[in-house]
Amino acid sequence: MNNFDYVILGAGLGGLSAAACLTKQGYRVAVLEKHYLPGGCCHTFDCGEYSFCADVHYISQCAPSQTIGQFLNYIQRNVAFNSLDPDCIDRVITPEVNFKIPLGWENLRTRLLSTFPEETDAINRYCNQIQQIHQEIHSLVQEIHWFNRQWSDWFKLPKYLNLYKKRTWTLQDLYNHVGLSPKLQALLAGQSGDYALPPNQIALITHTSLVWDYSEGAYYPRHHFKSFVDTITDAITTAGSVIKYSTPVTHIEINHNKVESVIAGTQTYKANYAYISDLDPKLTVQLMHNKKALTHREYQRLTNYQYSASVFNIYLGLDSRFQPQKYGIGNWNLWYYPTGNLNNEYERQLQGDLSQPWIFLSCPTMKSREPGIAPPGHHILEIATICPYAPFKYLHQSNPKGYKAKKREFYQQIMTSVRNLIPDVDNYARMKISGTPTTSEFYLGQPQGNIYGAKLVPEQVGLNRLGYTTELPNLFLVGATAGYPSVPGVISNGMDLVELITKQSVRQKTDIPKPLITVE
Repeated sequence: MNNFDYVILGAGLGGLSAAACLTKQGYRVAVLEKHYLPGGCCHTFDCGEYSFCADVHYISQCAPSQTIGQFLNYIQRNVAFNSLDPDCIDRVITPEVNFKIPLGWENLRTRLLSTFPEETDAINRYCNQIQQIHQEIHSLVQEIHWFNRQWSDWFKLPKYLNLYKKRTWTLQDLYNHVGLSPKLQALLAGQSGDYALPPNQIALITHTSLVWDYSEGAYYPRHHFKSFVDTITDAITTAGSVIKYSTPVTHIEINHNKVESVIAGTQTYKANYAYISDLDPKLTVQLMHNKKALTHREYQRLTNYQYSASVFNIYLGLDSRFQPQKYGIGNWNLWYYPTGNLNNEYERQLQGDLSQPWIFLSCPTMKSREPGIAPPGHHILEIATICPYAPFKYLHQSNPKGYKAKKREFYQQIMTSVRNLIPDVDNYARMKISGTPTTSEFYLGQPQGNIYGAKLVPEQVGLNRLGYTTELPNLFLVGATAGYPSVPGVISNGMDLVELITKQSVRQKTDIPKPLITVE
């Protein structure tokens, strides 16, 4: 029997942030991870001379007063970040626009108005609505902890009537309300891959939070994401806690309405205080191997939700002849929508039609010139889009040759969009890797290869998110579906949860140096 104060299932960033904060408070923590690498979606894998981050390409909330800055301050670690180009953090390309999204909400408004003067009124209405909703969300979360609501919170809600009325709105509802043209609708949803939903499905409050966060700052770790994750794991292990890799949890033992222990490999782990699952909630329930371990109502709550879209990733290592600037690639992201109709493109791709797929494209070697991910002078590209899960799952189980053929087919279709941006990309490629939804399912523990946990539709966000607690008093949830996805989202989940269970403040300032932020 291995005894610890806390046992955490999964070494994604939610689990790692909780482990780091608990360790900082003097608790001894065990983190049990199926993979041989930490970080979940943020882990870095090597292939030959190149290294790629699995699913994360840029992040927000890195300033000292924001989530990641506060977290690093609390665990007394420092990470240097590069800011993406303030004049262009995201470049959106459709048949009608080629637009650079700058830092700063008012900078975006000004650029939109100067580029599309014929839509002045609609642009101002859109920008004003997003600004108002952001201000109301910011104020609300200062007053009410959504994950630990009190009866007195009801008295605070009347002032948020506008937010309450828009809780069921999608981004498309706002577009229709303010009267934006289809051209601008596509542009302003250009960062849609950051929540993997089209305008007619994404919750307006989620879109608002994302675009506002990135307007305040878009960052890339100067020494790449591996260094960022390693900094967190070092804070855990050097202070006496442990991370067990290649140690999948196979069973959660429930007795008398509490978790008694977990089994991982041939070992049993017991927590003195609580168990924290960074696994998908449905997987967590499955590991109990007993539906009666939970009441019917709690079982339904923890298993009856929809997943976000599945993703297909391509990773390319390019030789020193490749000059990114020649193709308009720099210290920013590219979003390419071949038809400009995002609602239609998402629908077609999830039905298996990738004849004209939208793509996200990032060049991490342009976001930081520090070594570690490619040979000197070489570059890497990370490309992603959405696709259906079912055909890959079926073929992976029943027809390995068919699976490989489908993987090649989707790869070539996605590369068609890449070649629209970089016509001769194949001439420079020294390394080509692709990952299907079943790849993500196996290596990242993401059921159906989903990218953001529970789908971010109005019915599954806000007060409808699962939350961190379960009816079992010593079992807590900390992943993307429990709280919110994204790097700052899941790190915030870990911070919130630690404050909830230990009653000790995590979001406090210390005297260590502030994170270093520069523009490259």
